[in-house]
Amino acid sequence: MGTNRRTWLALALTVAGLLAGCSSGAGPTDEDADGDGVADAADCAPDDASQWRLLEGYADEDDDGVGAGAKREVCAGEQLPAGWSPQSGDCAPDDAARWREQAGLYLDQDGDGATTEGPVTACVGDTLEGYREQPGAPDCDDTDARFAASIQVWPDGDFDGIGSGEPISHCEGKDLPRGYAAVDGDCAPEDRARSTWRDYTHRDADGDGFTVPEEGRVCSGLTLPAGHSLEARGLDCDDTNAAQWRERTVYVDVDGDGFGSGAPVTRCAGHTAPPGYALDREDCAPEDDTRWQWRSYAHRDADGDGDTVPEQGVTCSGAELPQGYAQWPTGNDCDDRDATVMVSWLVYPDTDGDGFGTGTRQTFCAGRQMPTGYSAVNSDCDDANATAWRFLAYSHRDADGDGFTAPATGTVCSGQTLPSGYGTAPRGSDCDDADPARHTTVQAWADTDGDGVGAGDAVALCTNGTVPAPWSALSTDCAEEDPTRWRGMSYFHVDRDEDGHTRPESGSVCTGTTLPEPYFTQATGNDCDDADASLYRWAVLYPDADGDGVGTSPRESSCIGAQAPLGFSFKGYDVDDSDASIQEDAEDDLLVDLILQ
Repeated sequence: MGTNRRTWLALALTVAGLLAGCSSGAGPTDEDADGDGVADAADCAPDDASQWRLLEGYADEDDDGVGAGAKREVCAGEQLPAGWSPQSGDCAPDDAARWREQAGLYLDQDGDGATTEGPVTACVGDTLEGYREQPGAPDCDDTDARFAASIQVWPDGDFDGIGSGEPISHCEGKDLPRGYAAVDGDCAPEDRARSTWRDYTHRDADGDGFTVPEEGRVCSGLTLPAGHSLEARGLDCDDTNAAQWRERTVYVDVDGDGFGSGAPVTRCAGHTAPPGYALDREDCAPEDDTRWQWRSYAHRDADGDGDTVPEQGVTCSGAELPQGYAQWPTGNDCDDRDATVMVSWLVYPDTDGDGFGTGTRQTFCAGRQMPTGYSAVNSDCDDANATAWRFLAYSHRDADGDGFTAPATGTVCSGQTLPSGYGTAPRGSDCDDADPARHTTVQAWADTDGDGVGAGDAVALCTNGTVPAPWSALSTDCAEEDPTRWRGMSYFHVDRDEDGHTRPESGSVCTGTTLPEPYFTQATGNDCDDADASLYRWAVLYPDADGDGVGTSPRESSCIGAQAPLGFSFKGYDVDDSDASIQEDAEDDLLVDLILQ
């Protein structure tokens, strides 16, 4: 304790003196503590020189000079303090802008000059804000200066913008209420598409676009509805049939093929003739609806085998020439009297039946199928092998059959595709196409110590895709002769004296799966001397000359172990460090005890 004990002693003496002063008797009864000339006994505020007497007043919370509520006594000076007034009658105690009532006013809250009910008596101040002394025009909304005049609106049940029925009043300029319109006179209140009576002079009842004269009136929308107009469009000869609107010359069509015959007659028609009639009279077979016009042909298929021979003429036809007649050739029938033969074949013997022949070309008149044992192609490169008939080029070979190719170009007698072992695209890059166990080049490093990580210069090995021993696909071995170490690992703390306490130090060390001692990633303590295992922490010590276990100033910081070194102590309040029997001052302790009693 030492110096600290003496400091507490001084503080205790000071407190004792203050307590003694507070216990003294009171002064004279005529004492004037605030010096305002009024004795404290008569002063209503003995600690405030600005107040000394009681005055009557009214609470003025809005500070407008006029109070409200009951009259009360207030401690004041020459006059009432702020928040109080000698005058009462404030009609708006919480609003400093209003304090007096005035009759004969008219409400105008939005200041637009138009007023509502009146005359009324209102609470106002210096101005008549929100009121007028004279009435204005009636105001339909006194909360918004944009709106004043009233208009009538009518129910609009179909929401077409035109109403009907009993009107209601509405502020002009405001959005119309839902289901009302500013225009009256809807002729179809339940139909949004119709609202206005409109005159018409022409009708198109069948909707074919052609009218007849007719006058009338119809309930409509913005325009006349379809089928009504103010002008003529043609002169419909039948306004009940949309397919007929004009007089046309037609011919009787007995077979209904759209082509007539006989004398012309006049009928009401449209784009087409009416039923039983036709616009064209050139029917070459009036009783046959499949034929009606003469058509020329240039080729015949008399035997019906689908192949034609050249022949010109005309025949009564329909939309197309009848079967057996054609404008364009189909094949070139080598025998139009026999339906089983029609094609002249130029063929070559096909011994192996693969569809590719060789030898001398021959001619046959036969059916549509190639004669058996012959082919129209004579390019067979091996007529003794049905699976090979043409040369195909290759650019890659897989001679050892391991699925990996090496570059090689040439041709081979094949079928639809190249045979196994040949290809046009690479599959890998075979480094030894004579050995199926070796096909992939890998990069490797010598693994001298067999720890799975190599070192030194990289070499290229032809393998089965994996790196064989004693090689490795990794090259980062930092100790190539030691199988227990192969990688660098970072550390941030060391314990060189092995006392179990570390100090900060960062670096990297060659190791295996874990950091070796004395290297660590986490701190343990904070060693102040990592060269001495007996010293590992900082402590504040005091010299202890008499060896009594309590030292004195000056204190110092030292690097120590578990115990304080000889001649020092963790305590520093010895009042006599030359006498081991004395550590504290008894008189100081007694004086403190007396003061605190």
